[in-house]
Amino acid sequence: MKTDILLLILILISPLFLKNHFLLSVITLAVIYSCLSLSWYFMERYTGWVSLSHSIPFGLAAYALAVNPYLLIPAIVFTILIFFLMSLLGRERFLFGTLILTVVFWYLSHYIVLSENGELIGGEEGFSYASIGVLNSYILSSIILLSAFFLLLRISKSSFGLKIAATRDDEIAARSIGIDVFRVRAMSFAISATLAAIAGICYILYFGHVSPDVFSIEVALLPFIASLLAGSRWISPIAGTFLVVMVSRMMGMEIHLFLYAAVLILSPKLSRWWNAEAH
Repeated sequence: MKTDILLLILILISPLFLKNHFLLSVITLAVIYSCLSLSWYFMERYTGWVSLSHSIPFGLAAYALAVNPYLLIPAIVFTILIFFLMSLLGRERFLFGTLILTVVFWYLSHYIVLSENGELIGGEEGFSYASIGVLNSYILSSIILLSAFFLLLRISKSSFGLKIAATRDDEIAARSIGIDVFRVRAMSFAISATLAAIAGICYILYFGHVSPDVFSIEVALLPFIASLLAGSRWISPIAGTFLVVMVSRMMGMEIHLFLYAAVLILSPKLSRWWNAEAH
């Protein structure tokens, strides 16, 4: 664990010694997406629910801030409610259901249109918001990523973390020892969705713009791909996200999509490999 913490700190402070604006912008994006991947990793690893719709709290929070900040809390609550209702279908159907939801949100987001001063805004063009700049975005998202990393570590080692693990491993056995399974599940979803929403807020504060692309399958799959690329440790979703973002931004020509395809094809073997190494 000490190695993971040192590696994370090294990744986050290295841009401070670089005088390259482009590299700083790429790393800032990687840090923001790392927050998203870490939220997904917590839900997949510690609650046992594999989601393909973390782009929904990510995108809804960005849209809410751009349209009306008062919508932020309702957007997060809405996402938690969706996750909880989907979980009633069971773990096997949850994965497929969240994928369908992602596609639906991606499609519908193209039709989010508002009237402002007699003009229609939104749609495929999306909405704008005041950007705080690259350096401020990098500092803000790095603080959030570090805070989230230690918070989730703390939770995993707490009594609540033990309840999450017990619920993940066997819900019937967890109920038999007095654990409120539904409450634990709802709180786990709330932690994960809130962190994904905060990543979405960092995203629009960085770019100053949000469009339907934030709901895309590419964004939805990113945490899954990143975690499979780098193993089964807490640093894995962050390291994997940095790799994917670096490849996509520095090599261009959609090379990262080949990386997506390769990981998806090899995902069964990669999962078995990392699980075997973890045990």
